[in-house]
Amino acid sequence: MREELEEERRGRVAILTINRPHRLNALSPELLTAMGDKLRQWAQEGEVRAVVIRGAGGKAFSAGYDIGRIGQTRGDPLRYGLEAVQEFPYPVIAAIRGFAIGAGLHLAVACDLRIASPSARFSMPPVRLGIVYPIDGYEMFVRTIGPAAAKALFLTGRQFTAQEALQMGLVHRVEPEESLEEEVMALAQELAEECAPLAVQATKFIINRLALGPLSPEDVARARQLMVQAFQSEDAREAQAAFAEKRKPRFSGR
Repeated sequence: MREELEEERRGRVAILTINRPHRLNALSPELLTAMGDKLRQWAQEGEVRAVVIRGAGGKAFSAGYDIGRIGQTRGDPLRYGLEAVQEFPYPVIAAIRGFAIGAGLHLAVACDLRIASPSARFSMPPVRLGIVYPIDGYEMFVRTIGPAAAKALFLTGRQFTAQEALQMGLVHRVEPEESLEEEVMALAQELAEECAPLAVQATKFIINRLALGPLSPEDVARARQLMVQAFQSEDAREAQAAFAEKRKPRFSGR
């Protein structure tokens, strides 16, 4: 049996490939659980400093949740997988070819950065299916692209092109089909090797918390702790030395 979720390592960059091209990479409970488990494992190990998520086959990033599997599993595997993406301490990049629909688009939006090819198509079709999407899904889209764009996406249920998605803020860049993977990997390698790990972790934590609303006193205390930790780190001293010596820094994560 083919693995539904394939993993690959290139130095400090990890690639997760949704490997169900025969189902347009629909998200099964097992796949989402495996994705959540793997991201949490990498977070604990601390060796992976950037993750790329992509779909196999070129026709879809993911065409949504596998509808035939709804109600066949305990818990909420979609939430489990999405929370693992958001909570992963380092950047997660979605490389989007073809369809990103429903829960597949939700997965892409959970990623920190999204880069699409011109063939990418985006849709949130619940209103055309007579259903209402989970509340936390609406919340994430409103936080990410704002109420106006979220209404255009959810109220129409129509399909948007890559350029329209770029204008809406659904994606950050649109790259030619033939160079998408090269550009995504170049960005992932840059983030993994040229950005100080402690500073990256602190930045992602602070931005994620700010997106949820005003910071609690606990959040403020944690953010300040992370700022001090980064400022006093070996990596901060290494960055200063590298700048003075006109070379690339060699970060250790300490």
